[in-house]
Amino acid sequence: MARNFRVSVNGKSYDVAVEELGSSSASAPAPAAIPAPVAVAPVPAPASTPAPAAPVASAPAPAGGAPIISPMPGKIWKMHVKEGDVVTEGQLVLILEAMKMENEIFAPTAGTVAQVRCKEGDSVNTGDTLVVIA
Repeated sequence: MARNFRVSVNGKSYDVAVEELGSSSASAPAPAAIPAPVAVAPVPAPASTPAPAAPVASAPAPAGGAPIISPMPGKIWKMHVKEGDVVTEGQLVLILEAMKMENEIFAPTAGTVAQVRCKEGDSVNTGDTLVVIA
């Protein structure tokens, strides 16, 4: 037996009918069987493929500095600060493009930009230090 509901999403209302499955009623159709996942054996890389380069470790942040770390791999799309700039907590520092999306990176604390370790167009990895605020 289907039940009717009105659902509102972003201010627009939708009327939906929901049928409960698994009831003890004889007239309810049995749920379809879902096939079990099939394990796929990994394919070894050809011998001619070079091994991936080891990640380059970032230099440690200066003592007392607050590093801004890249949360994901991507490309620096726009820098909003330079060394010596005074920033406030929550201020936009840079925009990181990842998967065709612009991700705003904000200052975690107030202070002065002590180091800028990237520039527009640079590719960065997860965990790379982008900016250090002292």
